[in-house]
Amino acid sequence: NYVPNMIRGASKADVGVLVISARKGEFETGFDRGGQTREHAMLAKTLGVSYLVVVINKMDDPTVQWDKKRFDECVTKIRPFLKGCGYVIKKEVKFIPISGLSGANIKDEVDKKDCPWWSKCVAAGDNNTNIPTLIGLLDSLVIKGRDPIAPLRIPVLDRYVDRGTIAMGKVESGVLRPGMKITMAPTRNKYKIDTVWVNEEPVSSARPGENVLIKLGGGCGTEDVLKGYVICSDPPCRSVSKVICQIALMDMPENTRIFTAGFQAMFHSHTCEEECTVVKLFETTNAKGVVNKIPRFAHVGMKIICMIELDRTVPVETYDDYPFLGRFTLRTEGKTIAIGKILKLPPKKED
Repeated sequence: NYVPNMIRGASKADVGVLVISARKGEFETGFDRGGQTREHAMLAKTLGVSYLVVVINKMDDPTVQWDKKRFDECVTKIRPFLKGCGYVIKKEVKFIPISGLSGANIKDEVDKKDCPWWSKCVAAGDNNTNIPTLIGLLDSLVIKGRDPIAPLRIPVLDRYVDRGTIAMGKVESGVLRPGMKITMAPTRNKYKIDTVWVNEEPVSSARPGENVLIKLGGGCGTEDVLKGYVICSDPPCRSVSKVICQIALMDMPENTRIFTAGFQAMFHSHTCEEECTVVKLFETTNAKGVVNKIPRFAHVGMKIICMIELDRTVPVETYDDYPFLGRFTLRTEGKTIAIGKILKLPPKKED
């Protein structure tokens, strides 16, 4: 259950800290094919984590001893993978060496006697940072790209009863205010916002990026708002059972090495999860850029344009219109096999 719980937490975050072990053997185990490090990096980008701080931990280990060559080796290996996940390395990813055991480079900079090269890297702006410590680096990040003018969109993370129905989520776009009327997708039922809390304090408005608790009025019960629903202003987001998408195939189950029509997996987008089936492949592109139109199957490493059918209607949008509602991952047999974005939705009459 660790990865599903990670999905739950990451869906509320703007910044992720990816912790890598520099210890000989541990980095390779976590980052090699099937390792959790790779899966967490893929999920972070898909779930909307805008910035990633890659922390190379255990630099004080006897097998490492703050060796710059080992740090550079870890960075060199993980950089192209993160680029493949969709991160713009120079703008969205930063690398920093630390020791969690001694606290070096977390709050206070590592002693130059132990690591004489790090201050030089910081001064030169290497590894996309000119700030030497993890806490300082996190404090310096400025989150951009939020749109308070856009229609309201809040993917529901959970709900519970406390003198009424309380929904939990993060405002992804628009502004939420008590008293406003909202539409719940995919049911299209309408409710009134009674109270909004941010950090457990009632507020007069909540802006994009803020995690909120929302008391829903208008007769809304816990059965009317479920994880994966989206709280919207009008017009609400689309609710569909088929999508045309582009995916990057990163892995496959051991007993199924070919990706083709009929392949089944779990579709994860924002806070919703739904079983799905690949209906048709339209196009594949291999690592050399060779395009194959109407292919019969695809392999790991290919980019694929295909149609996916979901078992039930889910609230999503195209990636171009709402990136946070248009990204998704495919998981099966306990592993993430693909990351994708929605290119096109069916005509509205087919919703």
